[in-house]
Amino acid sequence: MPHRALIAQQLAAMYSTLSHPVRISIIVELRAGELCVNSLQDILGIRQSAVSQHLALLKSQRLIKERRDGRNILYRLASPELATWLIEGIPLIVPDDSESNLLKSAAQRAISHWSGEKEKVRSKASRGK
Repeated sequence: MPHRALIAQQLAAMYSTLSHPVRISIIVELRAGELCVNSLQDILGIRQSAVSQHLALLKSQRLIKERRDGRNILYRLASPELATWLIEGIPLIVPDDSESNLLKSAAQRAISHWSGEKEKVRSKASRGK
């Protein structure tokens, strides 16, 4: 397979994995460091089994890594730049001529939330309650 086709295929697989809002949220939440499944469950507000399934897909594409810490498995980004790349892409979904104030407002709030550190929530979640 020619190198361009191989790379295009790999990029398509990665983008396909990133095509779910929960997986994007997981990547952005992992930007500041390692988290366990329970912490991600608390942050995302979804079932533990759903978090685990999304983590498995992200791991299969080598977007995240895991390490054991006693009985816990901690997840981290394989390339921390991925979260930055996603956050910096937010303006791309808001066209300059957009009449949608809701989309503009949501984009601004997401950039603010994901770019800033939410240490209070993160530290509570990291302790596993």
